[in-house]
Amino acid sequence: MAEPLVLPSTRLLPQDPVAAVERLASEGYARIELNYASFERAGYDHPSYPNMLRRSLLEAARRGVEVPVVHAPWEDYFLLALGRGVEAAVSEALTLAEIADSYGVEVMVFHPFSAKRVGSGRVEWINKKFFALLSEKADDEGLNVSFAVENTSREKPWSRIEAVASLVSRVSHPRLRLCIDFGHALLNGYQPGEAVSAASGLETCLHVHDNHGERDEHLIPGAGSARWLTLRGRRLAARYAVVEVDCREHLEHCLARLRVAVAATETVVSLAR
Repeated sequence: MAEPLVLPSTRLLPQDPVAAVERLASEGYARIELNYASFERAGYDHPSYPNMLRRSLLEAARRGVEVPVVHAPWEDYFLLALGRGVEAAVSEALTLAEIADSYGVEVMVFHPFSAKRVGSGRVEWINKKFFALLSEKADDEGLNVSFAVENTSREKPWSRIEAVASLVSRVSHPRLRLCIDFGHALLNGYQPGEAVSAASGLETCLHVHDNHGERDEHLIPGAGSARWLTLRGRRLAARYAVVEVDCREHLEHCLARLRVAVAATETVVSLAR
């Protein structure tokens, strides 16, 4: 099984997403991940997101940079549409998927709706219906992009990787997979090797970052308490490993951190040979 390709994320640069894409291209990165955090930190409102998503992907295409993975907006983005029914939320997500697909994006990562926002009595039903219907609609539209559900930091029940894996299995659509967020997993008691085991081979991407087990710090791998050696010998089904490290300092400092983070992530995924 091939080793996951390491993708630097736009979330690491303290710039708006279009400028972040431009800078990563100028630094020589041929493949990147476009992260919703870049849009949020730049202050764009929800109605502006589809257009800014298109602009950012267009900038990447102009510069010959591939964007295999896009991190879709957090669940808050879809709640207004969800108030009109699951079908309305799916329609909003499908619009974004169509934009991403038109620029060759392979995977869109979604946070599932949490029990806190939609109610513990229907959280399983809403997420199953949302992701099943989104996958079916994407089939109907002839899209190539696939979807991945991410384990969350604190939001129940999706802070448990087994719950996310069960959701993916119950939807049972080849377009839907899982994204292991190692930082979120660590906050919930999983060391990296345990997180991979809990995913049961359903992962299509990895979010690689570290913390000290208390806050979602998005540190460089090795700067927190994650025991990355637990990945040794594990088989990774993921195609992509996203460098989900944060930096809110001066741009040049963040670029230096990015280079270190990419090297650390390459070391992490090499452990799983």
